[in-house]
Amino acid sequence: MNTHVWIYAAAGYNVALALFHLGFWRMFRWSEELPKLHPANRGVLQVLNIMLIAFLLLMAGIQVLAPAELATTATGRLLLAGLSACWILRAVLQPIFWPTMPKGTNGAFAFLFLIGAGLHALAFNPA
Repeated sequence: MNTHVWIYAAAGYNVALALFHLGFWRMFRWSEELPKLHPANRGVLQVLNIMLIAFLLLMAGIQVLAPAELATTATGRLLLAGLSACWILRAVLQPIFWPTMPKGTNGAFAFLFLIGAGLHALAFNPA
């Protein structure tokens, strides 16, 4: 299959994750929960979430606007391989940092992150 298809699929994955992270304020009731944290921790948590959203959208933008460069240049292939590795790491970290999640939840999230790793890996063209 054409690597551009996988690059566009990976872009869609990144947009979906960015949208998911936009929902964190409501989903985790941050207006109620964050005030319980030290102001520094409260700020770090929100800034990291905002920066992750920006990063995911940046990557999606690059994937949509420059798929040929990602598929055919050493830098592009390195970026795709690195993104795949990041999603693998995220899958590994899931059960470590969320050990008390309901049964099956960690596996489901790990599977979701491995899908992201796979999409970026399939876009990787080692030619």
